[in-house]
Amino acid sequence: MLEFLQDEERKVEYIELIYDLIFVHTLSRCGSLLNLEEGAPGVAAYMTFLLFSMSSLEIWYLSVLFINRFPQFPKQRNLCIFINMYLLYYLAAGIRDDWRDYYTQINVAGAAILLHLAFQYWFALRKASGYKTYREYMNKEPYLLVIEAAIILASIPVFNATGLPLSPLFMVVSIGAGVGGQKDKTLHVDFPHLAERVMLYVVFSFGEMIVELSGFFDEPITLEGISHSLLAFAFASGLFLNYGYAYDHIIDRERKSLSDSYYLFLHMFLIISLNYLTQVMEMLRNETASQDFKIISLSVWVIVYVLFLSLLERYAKERAGTRYYLRLIQLSAGYVFLLVATRWYPVMNFTMSVGYVYCVHWSMRLFRRRKLAAKAT
Repeated sequence: MLEFLQDEERKVEYIELIYDLIFVHTLSRCGSLLNLEEGAPGVAAYMTFLLFSMSSLEIWYLSVLFINRFPQFPKQRNLCIFINMYLLYYLAAGIRDDWRDYYTQINVAGAAILLHLAFQYWFALRKASGYKTYREYMNKEPYLLVIEAAIILASIPVFNATGLPLSPLFMVVSIGAGVGGQKDKTLHVDFPHLAERVMLYVVFSFGEMIVELSGFFDEPITLEGISHSLLAFAFASGLFLNYGYAYDHIIDRERKSLSDSYYLFLHMFLIISLNYLTQVMEMLRNETASQDFKIISLSVWVIVYVLFLSLLERYAKERAGTRYYLRLIQLSAGYVFLLVATRWYPVMNFTMSVGYVYCVHWSMRLFRRRKLAAKAT
């Protein structure tokens, strides 16, 4: 085990990035379910968006963990990634407004990916005979994947008979197993590789937001059009700077850790919030959309993004104190108050959001500066 942990640093490979790009495409399909350009979506549309997003990211989570744990068999791994990529296209193709007509296709593809992951675990564990303690825990993983796939497949006849989509229940088993595994110190995770892989996925998510930004530059070159494009650019840049600063200066990416799958779990919500904010940016340019809904969507999901970004402090080189979190709470409360106070002025709403994002960035820098000063003394 010690030799395994002392291997030279792994880099994320190109095939892993291509795999993640298809997941970005899948999340984009999930975001299109909201149809925010038409106004406020109903509760059903919101729940559909969240469940599809969480289910897709749960499959991504399981795939990333397998690749992270077993780097020893590159040829078999690459072949399996291509097979999963092909199946994932079928899953993504069924995510549309009339997804009920494609329920069987979506779930057969999802179950096939999980069963294929189970097969990959069995193959890898049979070959990884040198890690006895490691195998004792990991032997459970393929059986859990089979159970999750069985739940998904069993939901198909239930849906056909009752109309109830029960396939997301597989996440209960998966998340429960992940929480249990987080406490098991025999579960190896190569954290530097994991952190880089997740960071690159977040960068891809920002890429989707950058594409959405181009719509703001299609407006006429007027004072209003320029202010909209400038604020949108500043908003997206601020979100990116916050994550980039946390990754470069706060998170301890060189930590030698055995059990850090929780890091992936936090990023699932970060990615969902970025995906939703990308959709909200399109809605902000729609003058017919409900102004109240714009405010609620913008404030809630920006705060969700900041919340899960701050929870990554668990992996910081130096842990933050109570003062840091109190400052974030004060900033969030002030942001919501100002947003409500200026709710009838769209440009002011956007300005407040930009200000909030950069105030959070300033707090992160101040936190690190104080930690470095305290360490120096």
